[in-house]
Amino acid sequence: KTRSLLSVFEEDAGTLTEYTNQLLQAMQRVYGAQNEMCLATQQLSKQLLAYEKQHFALGKGDEEVISTLHYFSKVVDELNILHSELAKQLADTMVLPIIQFREKDLTEVSTLKDLFGLASNEHDVSIAKYSRLPKRKENEKLKAEVAKEVANARRKQHLSSLQYYCALNALQYRKRVAMMEPMLGYTRGQINFFKKGAEMFSKRMDSFLSSVSDMVQSIQGELDAEAEKMRVSQQDLIAVNESVYTPDSDVTSPAINRNLIQKAGYLNLRNKTGLVTTTWERLYFFTQGGNLMCQPRGAVAGGLIQDLDNCSVMAVDCEDRRYCFQITTPTGKAGITLQAESKKEYEEWICAINNISRQIYLTDNPEAAAIKLNQTALQAVTPITSFGKKHEVHHPSQNVKNMENDKIIPNESAGIQDSTQLIAPGTPIQFDIVLPATEFLDQNRGGRRANPFGESEDSSKDEEE
Repeated sequence: KTRSLLSVFEEDAGTLTEYTNQLLQAMQRVYGAQNEMCLATQQLSKQLLAYEKQHFALGKGDEEVISTLHYFSKVVDELNILHSELAKQLADTMVLPIIQFREKDLTEVSTLKDLFGLASNEHDVSIAKYSRLPKRKENEKLKAEVAKEVANARRKQHLSSLQYYCALNALQYRKRVAMMEPMLGYTRGQINFFKKGAEMFSKRMDSFLSSVSDMVQSIQGELDAEAEKMRVSQQDLIAVNESVYTPDSDVTSPAINRNLIQKAGYLNLRNKTGLVTTTWERLYFFTQGGNLMCQPRGAVAGGLIQDLDNCSVMAVDCEDRRYCFQITTPTGKAGITLQAESKKEYEEWICAINNISRQIYLTDNPEAAAIKLNQTALQAVTPITSFGKKHEVHHPSQNVKNMENDKIIPNESAGIQDSTQLIAPGTPIQFDIVLPATEFLDQNRGGRRANPFGESEDSSKDEEE
């Protein structure tokens, strides 16, 4: 019966040891989480103060946010003190008692069990020795020594068993205390934490939290209004005709701003890949002061590609591209060739670069200077090739006669309006042939122009002409 009861006690002790280890792990996790909360609130307070040092480019309204976050940082610091006190209290009243129970009581029972086992083994050895004493040749001295050894072993076993049994009995009471005491400390620590927090913040935080809540609702209202405005804008964009997004949708009468002193947008840049082969690369261009900057897609910043001061810009005729123009350096060296997406962009880029090249951006009122300049400046012609082609379209029969007779006959029907349609305002004027003064006078007097190739002319054709 005793051995059966002892096995039950030992089984309970083993189960209690395993459960205590699991309970201790859970309590240590709670204590670790509380320590982590202390570190987290400390880091949070520092981050709230660091908001002021961010220097956001779009910092409208951040003054209120900064002052509010400073106050919240103080609140979090005070909460951090309470969290630190709670962590210390949990360590002293929750984790420490369960550790002491495991290290003291359970370890003591385990140690006494081992001592009891050693004493039992010694008793078995002494009993075996006593049992082997001879029956016929009895040695009283040896018998007395062995009997004394058995008595000592039994006494030692008895004492160790009593100590072990007492420890097992005491364990039934200590385990109940060990389970209740840590939870008592945990609960008291949490209650004290909440009480101190309520005493510290309940009164002075009500008005502050109310004002912060009002500010947040106001910002949310502004956001909702902005979102509604954007929703209406999106609906308007959906409702418009697709032709608005089509390049050159207003090619006949584009609304061109000729007074620009800065311009930005995508252009195609021509790159030479061989003697006669070229490639075009789409890049983002923008003007900055007197410089033309270029920024590839995905780049952080743009780089200088052309100095526009005192340069010239003119339309050029490319075989495979429309709306092309070329920037020429002040020394007359041909610079980069660019292509715009539409006629409007094409003419606005030419006007903007021309205005910048004249350093209008350095004046006190650049926009007014650009308007005045474009009101009084001569308009530059388009490329020679395109002008000739368009002139041919208007008067094909006359051009044939002029080429046959090798004469220049002024065309009175070609008015100024046709020429102005072919010129890009603000660009330098180009002349194909400069006539000598005598030849210019002969033309005005109606005389014939001398054939530079020495060929004779047919008089009948002259009469017909």
